[in-house]
Amino acid sequence: DLTDLENLDSSVERAARWAVQHALEWARRESAELMRRQVNWSLAYLTGPDGRLEIRKPKPGHLEGHIQGRFRPTSLARFVTSGAPGRRGGVSVRVKPGETKFMRRAFLMRLRAGKELTDTKFNLGLAMRLRPGESIRNKRQMVQVQGNLYLLYGPSVDQVFRSVAQDVRPGALARLEQEFTRLMEAEIA
Repeated sequence: DLTDLENLDSSVERAARWAVQHALEWARRESAELMRRQVNWSLAYLTGPDGRLEIRKPKPGHLEGHIQGRFRPTSLARFVTSGAPGRRGGVSVRVKPGETKFMRRAFLMRLRAGKELTDTKFNLGLAMRLRPGESIRNKRQMVQVQGNLYLLYGPSVDQVFRSVAQDVRPGALARLEQEFTRLMEAEIA
């Protein structure tokens, strides 16, 4: 009975924990690939050392882990491809792979990194000044910097992960079962 973890043989628990970890790593790779078909994120942004799609591995005595995406919306500055050639002002952004949009009144602005804003220590944000009463069509993620100046954001990693998680789940469960069976057969042999 796998619900009674206290009475599991240590080799069975170890094999189960390893199988869960293996399935989670497979699911994260698969999820990242599906997510990158929807949003123009780099693989390193999602799964690199500081990746925004994290695995919470099972701890000793527990046989469950999970994948978690960062909840904070992604700055649209991450998707800027360039200013438009031959045009004054504005920037081009590519949020969806293969689909570049020009934002005529948007511009990059320096933001402080941590507690400082210096010539060498800063982040970039994509900003836009709105006219009184104006809003941006299809844009819900904005942060007011001051007055009519807003920083613009795209989807969060968690938001996009949730859209692919159910597609990845059957494959992850199959990997879990396959890896657990393989490890147990190796233990018996």
